[in-house]
Amino acid sequence: MSQQKNRIEEIDYLRGFAILAVIAIHTSGNFTKISNINLLLIINVIIDVFSHFAVPLFIFISGFVLSLNYNIPLSKKLFYKKRAKSILPQYIIFSALYIVLNVVLSAINDGLTLPSITEIIFYLLTASSSYHLWYIALITQFYILYPYITKKYNEFADNNRTFYFISIILIIQQIWIIAKATTETYLNSIAYFNSIVYFNAIIHILLTRVFLSHVLYFVLGIYICQNYKSVKAKILKTKYWAILIVLIITLILSILWVKGIIEYGNYEKVPKEYFIVLDLIGSLYFPFIFLMLLVISYSFSNKKSKYSNLILLLGKYSFGIYLIHVFYIQIMVEIIYPCFSIDYNQWIFYPLLFGSTVLLSYLNVQQIARLPYSEIIIGINSDIRK
Repeated sequence: MSQQKNRIEEIDYLRGFAILAVIAIHTSGNFTKISNINLLLIINVIIDVFSHFAVPLFIFISGFVLSLNYNIPLSKKLFYKKRAKSILPQYIIFSALYIVLNVVLSAINDGLTLPSITEIIFYLLTASSSYHLWYIALITQFYILYPYITKKYNEFADNNRTFYFISIILIIQQIWIIAKATTETYLNSIAYFNSIVYFNAIIHILLTRVFLSHVLYFVLGIYICQNYKSVKAKILKTKYWAILIVLIITLILSILWVKGIIEYGNYEKVPKEYFIVLDLIGSLYFPFIFLMLLVISYSFSNKKSKYSNLILLLGKYSFGIYLIHVFYIQIMVEIIYPCFSIDYNQWIFYPLLFGSTVLLSYLNVQQIARLPYSEIIIGINSDIRK
């Protein structure tokens, strides 16, 4: 196994954009609680629609970085050992943190509720201690499958059939999106399945964590890494087209989301099959956002500013911020906001929640990174702290 030591700065900028988008999703997503169709809801729908590139971009980055650092043939044993060390301790620590946090919040708001041993095991096995930890289950699958995916990719690439392989992967992802939504709709419509305790919840958890929903982005990461110089040159020539396409699709998807909310009364009543087409479009939409952000990242690398340095720092601490940011969101929304009578119907709710979450998460992770063995807690390597 050959491991390169070069660090591509643009990737850290992409991580910075991705983590900001994650926090934007978990902030703007509160629009689902707004009962009336108003400007506040529409703005947050647009932010939410656009920001959903976050996890796909993280998966894209993972494919890129793994392809950069690990060549075929590789020692699977050593590879899996390193990947496990980079994600499992952090996952266990933060799963425990969120279990404890939920117990504390239940005591404050509704009366103390302690999870059973069975529930705790269920949370750990399904990445369900907090709503954002599903990403850990997703990325773990890609770590496990990377040696096999990259081997198959190289077989096609060696025969000049790379785009054929990417096309197959796109079709597989689209089929999975349709199958997932169809399965969930069918199961929800059958009284027998609804009568089985936790059945639908477990099926939903399993379906939302299967790697096929994001496999295209992972393969695109491998492709961009393997063809970085030529792709970079092409991207810089077509940057305005990428930006225009992103703006147009964002507008179209936002209109369709608002239309669904109007048609069915509120977001929670919109049936899952309504979003199938939107998700299928997303498979093509997100790569254009990647291209747009790559152009911005190239610009930041060539011309430093206080804004670019901020994105760079957020990118370098992004994994730790991802793990901890929901802690601050829950504290703000469930404890601090009620003290000041702030709720999701007020304009101040959203920018205040976003800004405070970014700031507190970053400062917290920065301090943790100074501790011995911080890699075990937040996955920050020593070279990042230098």
